[in-house]
Amino acid sequence: MDTDIDAKQLKLENKKLSREVKRLKKDNEILRVANDQTIHTQAYIQRDMTQQIFYNNQLLRTSPYILILTDDQLQTVMVSDVFLTYKQDYDKDQIRRGVPVKDALSGVIGESDLNIFLEKCEIALSGKAIEPYLIRSISEGNKTDWQISIRRMMDSNEKVAGLNIMFVDMTDMVDAMEQARAADQAKSNFLANMSHEIRTPMNAISGMSEFILRDSRDENARKYASSIKSASNSLLSIINDILDFSKIESGKMEVIWEPFDVTSMLNDVVTMTKIRLGDKPVELRLDIDPRIPSSLIGDEIRAKQVLINILGNAVKFTKKGYVLLKVAYEGIDDERCVVRIDIKDTGIGIKEEDLSHIFSSFTQVDTKRNRTVEGTGLGLAISRRLVELMGGHLTVSSVYGEGTTFSYSRLARIHDRTPVGNIEERMQEVRSEAYRAGFTARGTSVLVVDDNDMNLEVASGMLSPYGIDVTLAASGTDAMVSFSQKRFDIVFMDHMMPVMDGVEAMQKIRMMPGGDGTVIIALTANALNGAEAEYKALGFQDFLAKPIEAPDMERILRTYLPGNLIKEAAGVMASAPSSLKPSYDKVSKDDKEGLDPKALIDSETGLKYCMGNSDFYKKMLDKFVSDADFDMLERLYSDRNWDEYRIAVHTVKSKSLTIGAVSLSENAKAMEAAAKEGDSEYIDANHASLISQYRQVTEYIRDAG
Repeated sequence: MDTDIDAKQLKLENKKLSREVKRLKKDNEILRVANDQTIHTQAYIQRDMTQQIFYNNQLLRTSPYILILTDDQLQTVMVSDVFLTYKQDYDKDQIRRGVPVKDALSGVIGESDLNIFLEKCEIALSGKAIEPYLIRSISEGNKTDWQISIRRMMDSNEKVAGLNIMFVDMTDMVDAMEQARAADQAKSNFLANMSHEIRTPMNAISGMSEFILRDSRDENARKYASSIKSASNSLLSIINDILDFSKIESGKMEVIWEPFDVTSMLNDVVTMTKIRLGDKPVELRLDIDPRIPSSLIGDEIRAKQVLINILGNAVKFTKKGYVLLKVAYEGIDDERCVVRIDIKDTGIGIKEEDLSHIFSSFTQVDTKRNRTVEGTGLGLAISRRLVELMGGHLTVSSVYGEGTTFSYSRLARIHDRTPVGNIEERMQEVRSEAYRAGFTARGTSVLVVDDNDMNLEVASGMLSPYGIDVTLAASGTDAMVSFSQKRFDIVFMDHMMPVMDGVEAMQKIRMMPGGDGTVIIALTANALNGAEAEYKALGFQDFLAKPIEAPDMERILRTYLPGNLIKEAAGVMASAPSSLKPSYDKVSKDDKEGLDPKALIDSETGLKYCMGNSDFYKKMLDKFVSDADFDMLERLYSDRNWDEYRIAVHTVKSKSLTIGAVSLSENAKAMEAAAKEGDSEYIDANHASLISQYRQVTEYIRDAG
């Protein structure tokens, strides 16, 4: 019985063991398969690692650049083979063990550059991006231009593992760029030198033709001489375009952002365009958005240059119909707006295939049709560059035979949000408005210092309505004498005076008793952008531009006269009646050998600077004639005394603009700049023309009076 029980028990145990053996065999098979898979995976990983190492080694071996991998302590991990050609005292094993990157690059770049590089590495490790930058290293007389790139490396846990540093040899590219710049500079120098060389014979041509016009009584000779002079003036205009373009090309043309009055700027543009139109049966139309702010921040000189260039181009190619200047406005916020300019004409138009060449330098399209039109082909090229400098883009559209439209938009900053309103009315106010004194200041005293009698009379005439006691001085020395005898609330000091200029006179007055606290205002005809800061740096409290405008004078007086002595008047401004225009515009063109009177005298401009008072304007015209001194200018020119010549033409510039002789004033301004720079070639080329125009204006006034 017991034996049967034992046998059963053994069978059960045997079955259990059999099942366990099967399970173990099954587990063993699973383990074998898993082991095989592990072996395959390891082999794949090994092959991949081997491949990656191969490619990494190939990258480091074949890279033309210096590659350096560092850890987060700026110790080297790997480098490219190129690095080892620069640092032959290192081998790869040393690099793998770790070398401070400072030591690794010592001698490859200079010490100062190395210190800057290490600072950038620390910044990169901190998480800030470093833009690639350029350095130049010199070793044994050989230079290398390196572009350095520094990037962080992150591990699988997104922690900083080190830096990837690359040095790219940019020497050939930098040399090519420098050669291109040198070639561009050589081109600009050539253009300038060529222009100056042309001016020398042009001076003889212009001067001799002027002598013929002045001395000859032979009508044919005078006719031929007039044609020669006209052609020489055209050539000089071309030369000036070339010089302007070369200045832009060489990067010397700067845009200066300062507040300017929109109405005044547009008035100047319209005046110049009307002069160019002359007797052409072409209407100048204006479409100015009345919402445009009255004052914007920008470069007024360059903005006017662009508008005058494009409008002049439209006038040149339009024989009948109209030229339209449209200025549109779109507000953005309280400080910014978009101004869009469109200049449309009904001229000859441009062929579609020529539109892509219209802004090319020295190019005039459709030359067969336009062969009689003078010009360099630079005006539009210059205009586009200037628009780009101001942040815009000049475009053109045209229908051949019907007309052309030039357009550009630019973002502008607002200085005064007051809308300009009706631009025609505003420009008329600018031209003819007359100021009555807005206040009186009896008991105050002012000293006006100017070497030109006409300027003294203008200043005195403008100050008299205020009840101010005015003392006049014709030189810096006279000013010092007057200042030693009397106390003045304000001293108006002309900047450009012979013997002792305004700056020296101001400095000497400052050292006199009471001089340190006296308000001294600079009087200058050089009121360019940035003038205020320049004169204040010299020691003046402020400056006043010549010709003096009544609102500017009143602003200065209000600002600096004792407030307790200022008594407000009932009204501040009254417009001059149009009937007060003097008779100078009524002279027939035939009386002056075909000259357009407005090309000599613009009475509206003159009235503006004479407070709209025609009697005062007449007095200033007579004073201009009596003060004209051609012999002095000729003597200074013959003596090559450019310092005194500069002062003399400065005076011509100022008093010409005062009476509305805008063109003469602009020419004198150019001669003043040339004298200041010692540009004798320009003076030689233009002196005879300046004298001729000066004489014409003087004779015109004398004959008309």
